[in-house]
Amino acid sequence: MGAIEHRVDMFRYEPELQAIIAKQGRECDVLFYGSSTFGIWKQIEEIFKDYKAINAGFGGSTSDEALFHYERVAKPFAPKIVVWYYGDNEPVCSYTAEESKALFLATWEKFRKDFPGIRIVSIATKTSFARDGYKDYVREMNDWQRAQAEKFDWLTFIETADLCKNEKGEYIFENYLDDKLHFGPKAYAVIEKRVKAVLDSLCAS
Repeated sequence: MGAIEHRVDMFRYEPELQAIIAKQGRECDVLFYGSSTFGIWKQIEEIFKDYKAINAGFGGSTSDEALFHYERVAKPFAPKIVVWYYGDNEPVCSYTAEESKALFLATWEKFRKDFPGIRIVSIATKTSFARDGYKDYVREMNDWQRAQAEKFDWLTFIETADLCKNEKGEYIFENYLDDKLHFGPKAYAVIEKRVKAVLDSLCAS
């Protein structure tokens, strides 16, 4: 796939990016790099302080923006592990699943080239009532991420489907905020446990 056309203003979240850049110089073993699912999870650095975590989630960003800002925003932290979350906003901004896969891989490869031995932990893109129309895109992206994690030992995939819908295929609204788009405290409590379990495993290996 050739160069992917930007569909959004790459500097639309500049104030948030500057706030992340201001954290550079702090010790960082684990970098949370993602969109608003991390951006609104304000407790990340406190919850994961024992892992020397930095929260670099910003706005309703896309993986295109994550790649575009990699050099000045993510790379200076020199992380040992990256916890990644993207995929909510790409279809809304007219990125196809194939383009999103290419953007995910391109950013992951930058981390791997710059920091040999780095591990990447990708949290499954959530489905939501507010964006139910994009559920096929989300399914395709998660199936692909799951397959990549089975293929590469540097990538770990964390599921979230059971936090989104019950066995009947109904949305579990208690796991979302009132906007029926973003995860709420109950879902984050489960994600916290899952991420910590993976981090503990990676740190022990």
